[in-house]
Amino acid sequence: MMTPELVAFDLETTGLSAKTERVIEVGAVRFGLNGRTVGELQLFADPGIPVPLGVQRLTGISSADLAGQPSPVEAVAQLAGFCEGAELVGHGSAFDLAFCSQLVPASFGRREAFDTLELARILLPVAASHNLGALARLLGLRHERPHRALSDAQATAALFGWLLEEAAALRAPTFAEMHRVADQAATPLARFFDLAAAGRVSTSFAPATPGAATHPAGGEGTTETAAGATEAAAGATAAATAVSEGGDPSDAERASLLSGSLAEAAVRLVGPGGRLAERPGYEYREAQEQMARAVAQSLDRGGRLLVEAGTGVGKTLAYLAPLALWAERGGGRAVVATHTITLQEQLVQRDLPALQANLPRPLGGAMLKGRSHYISLRRFQRHLRRGDLGPRGPDLEVIRFKLKLLRWLDLTHTGDRAELHLGSTERDLWRAVESTSDDCLGSVCANWRSGACHLVSARRLAATAELVVTNHALLLSDEPAEGRLLGDYGALVVDEAHHLEESATQARGHRLRAADVVRPIDRLPGVVDPSLAAALDACRDAANGLFGETKGLLAERLGGGGGAPTGSLSVTDDLLAEPRLQPLVRNAHHAVAVLGRAAEALRAAGPASFEADLLPQPERSEEELALVASALEGAAAAVDEVLLHRREGHVAWLELRAEQAELRDAPVAAGAELGAGILDAARTVVLTSATLAIAGDFGFIRERLGLGGRTEELALASPFDYLSQALCVLVTDIPPYDAPEYEQALASITAEIARRLGGRTLGLFTGYGALRRIRDLAGRRLAGSQISVLGQGLDGTRRQLLTSFVENPRTLLLGTGTFWEGIDVPGDALQCVLIAKLPFAVPTDPLVRARTAGLHDPFGEYVLPEAVIRLRQGFGRLIRSGTDRGVVVIADSRLQSRDYARRFLEALPPAAVAREPVSAVAARVAGFVGGSADGGESTPW
Repeated sequence: MMTPELVAFDLETTGLSAKTERVIEVGAVRFGLNGRTVGELQLFADPGIPVPLGVQRLTGISSADLAGQPSPVEAVAQLAGFCEGAELVGHGSAFDLAFCSQLVPASFGRREAFDTLELARILLPVAASHNLGALARLLGLRHERPHRALSDAQATAALFGWLLEEAAALRAPTFAEMHRVADQAATPLARFFDLAAAGRVSTSFAPATPGAATHPAGGEGTTETAAGATEAAAGATAAATAVSEGGDPSDAERASLLSGSLAEAAVRLVGPGGRLAERPGYEYREAQEQMARAVAQSLDRGGRLLVEAGTGVGKTLAYLAPLALWAERGGGRAVVATHTITLQEQLVQRDLPALQANLPRPLGGAMLKGRSHYISLRRFQRHLRRGDLGPRGPDLEVIRFKLKLLRWLDLTHTGDRAELHLGSTERDLWRAVESTSDDCLGSVCANWRSGACHLVSARRLAATAELVVTNHALLLSDEPAEGRLLGDYGALVVDEAHHLEESATQARGHRLRAADVVRPIDRLPGVVDPSLAAALDACRDAANGLFGETKGLLAERLGGGGGAPTGSLSVTDDLLAEPRLQPLVRNAHHAVAVLGRAAEALRAAGPASFEADLLPQPERSEEELALVASALEGAAAAVDEVLLHRREGHVAWLELRAEQAELRDAPVAAGAELGAGILDAARTVVLTSATLAIAGDFGFIRERLGLGGRTEELALASPFDYLSQALCVLVTDIPPYDAPEYEQALASITAEIARRLGGRTLGLFTGYGALRRIRDLAGRRLAGSQISVLGQGLDGTRRQLLTSFVENPRTLLLGTGTFWEGIDVPGDALQCVLIAKLPFAVPTDPLVRARTAGLHDPFGEYVLPEAVIRLRQGFGRLIRSGTDRGVVVIADSRLQSRDYARRFLEALPPAAVAREPVSAVAARVAGFVGGSADGGESTPW
């Protein structure tokens, strides 16, 4: 029988742990399914300990407010009485229930609650944030005092009602499928859809307020959520603002851009007399004009151009302006390729719209990403049909993910996963539904023919676009069966070009895990042919044997160092000749044979060999069998070419990451082949980045990309005043990085800088091991300071960590890998970048060893230049605008003792340098950031 009443409740506490922290406030709202409030409860609780300063700032509750109030147990006991006979609702309810069950287990130990955070992530899948305050603002819900218990409870009650209305307004087919999937959960999630199905929803849950979202009338058309409407409106507003500020340019102004010198027209467009200069925040940049002129001249005469554009030059508009005008003058189609999706999206969502209203006519542009960014509707349909009940009960992560995608597919126009802001677990689940070349029916797919396929739609749009924005991986991809994806083009701009060799290496090599063998087999539902079933089971066994042996070998050779071993091992003739390797070699031969026989069996099988009726398109069962056979043949080829018959010009290795063994190979000189390949395919090619040269010399990047002598060069320095805006501190007495006392010294510096700056510090590391240890050591030193210590791979996704860092400056953020570049945090949120160690490549890395094997001076010709470019990228995280001020600290003793130190220092921006002992670093940093002239003697490089 349906419960007639619910209680939305919230707790404020002294911290996050129910075992060690205390409740300080209880708030609750009791309401009916008609949305009418029955009663409210608000109680303070005396925790018996001081309220931390950060909690006081967040809630406005002081220790004095709580003196003499009921104990936390008494307050939660009153809440239990208030909730009796009602169902519970919370936002992130597991947190509040943990405290309640710890204090009053008899009342809360077995209770569950509707979780509006869980429900909002499902029903508002494209919302930028799902925290309660952000959702209340988005939906126009009353939330007068965020982070106070009663106000949070009121907002949670209103949000619950809104979500019920949203569920009830879904298209009938969507709701029916979501209800079916949710019913497997046997949790309040299933109960929620029961409530929505029963039609027990009242509009009084979320009374209309100015700015509140409304729903269109019911029917079979797609329902647009408030989140979707808000994001669409925000995007349209941003684009309209970008292209129209300053008033529409006259027809004469626009027409003038089509005549005369392309270079002069481009300069007029981006210069101080152009319409773009009338946008808020515009800064005149002479270097931007110089780059625009150089790109335009290259477009006029053809050829190749290398441009290093320092941070702040504004390189994206400097190449987009002449490129757009060249296309509109009839020059031809153009392609821009970036390394990161972030920059790709910036170009399409911000920079191109800024140009559009100032061009002679609208430019036909399109963004095209790699396959894996788009959902495969066919694969999702197959995924939906799989049950989610296992031996341990329902798989709630999978159920939530399916519900989220079902809702999202009613909203999306692109099918691009970037709209979803996937978490780490969801990114793994996405692999089951992403578009892949080895599981695509191509033109015989029903979604291809109907035009529903998002990948096909994106490719068709790109095929006719004048300007296509894509990424390195897709630019370099070779899918001859599908034709040239980007079509013919006359101009190519490669941004983030220092990554092009890395992208080419990844695109042209093997990477195989056990799951890559098993996953295609699992695509076939209910194999009933005994011989085929036996062949597929043999594949699973062969994969488990091969990768189990590989993992065991790597664990022995790499060692654990107290944790899970990670690293790589080059596959060489000498290694394979060792007695210890013979079981692995035998496993490889066996796997190749077994996979080949299974592929043959699949090609000989027919629809009757498995339950073809369970496929999205049963009539295409033979094509499905062929796809699985091709996948197994590809896996067999990878095993053979890594372990048995290595490819000439390639390096092969075994790798262990996250306790998963991998077989890898890659071309040794992938970049050197580009000069006569993709970089010679267009009449004009521009390669640009903030870091291409080393102290003004482009020789390294020329050699790595095979550019030869007919490529022009242009180096443009950053317009920022580094001498006054930045200071670089070298730590003089830091122990060597491999000394036992190094990490204690580094943790001391890191924590003290963060304490003095109130957070606002980014630490950059070359590996996760050191990052984890410094996070723990610095975290203990900062205990009680109300400074958050966040680590990449430990405390959230990259996007989540960066959002937290910007929204809460009292944060010490530690990162590796992708955090060395692509992070743009202007203003006071980032005041110090601490570089723990010079970013040299691992000397035992198989690719590094292979690339340096034939060099006269491997260190000087390859290892050092790579590290210098990487250090420049890390340094570049600090100063992002003309008003920023901050310090880079480099805690590596080699800058004091090695001959190559000057190579690093001369390549960095022209900031002042100071040399300080460990004990004085934090004070020097705080003094400079605080505005003192330099905190002591500072000299340029």
